[in-house]
Amino acid sequence: MTSQNQISIIFIFLIIVSCNKKNDEWTQTNFDKNISQNDTIKMMNKLYDPDEFYNDSISGNKKTSFITYDNDYNKNVCEAEIIKDTLNISIGFSSGFSSKGFRILYHDKKYKIEPYYGTDIIAVFVDDNGQEVYEEPPKHYFKNQKLVLNKTDYKKGDSIYGYVDFSSLEVRKDQNLNHSGKGYFKTKIE
Repeated sequence: MTSQNQISIIFIFLIIVSCNKKNDEWTQTNFDKNISQNDTIKMMNKLYDPDEFYNDSISGNKKTSFITYDNDYNKNVCEAEIIKDTLNISIGFSSGFSSKGFRILYHDKKYKIEPYYGTDIIAVFVDDNGQEVYEEPPKHYFKNQKLVLNKTDYKKGDSIYGYVDFSSLEVRKDQNLNHSGKGYFKTKIE
């Protein structure tokens, strides 16, 4: 093993060890009943979300997200729905062919964050014996994360206002990706 490979392995190990939270852990949520009066949220009422299917068009919907996610804030749209007993807040962008963003799962005053992306490109890989090979799901290690919501309990039709700040390392078999998100969001729960 070359010295460069050893240094790379040590570096990756140190990053993983220094990250203190895996994505299967739920973190306590902070609450601020006055967050809807924040200047950034008020400014969002004067702006519009991008139309998700066309980069150069604007939708008729008021801006739902002012979050910088992986260095891009203009395209992110916030949507929320309750699935069983968990509030699912999705913040990201979809072109109709691919999507990228992160999901906040909120239940019983605790939350966890999961970055996501998808594409319509379907690839099936097989091994030398013709057996389909399934990719291992990535692991996420959080360096920091914070969520502030306007109240503790939600139901369909409620307005939700919030703030999120996080950074994480996504570890895959062939690559490592850094994710970060920070900013305000608002939407109505569908």
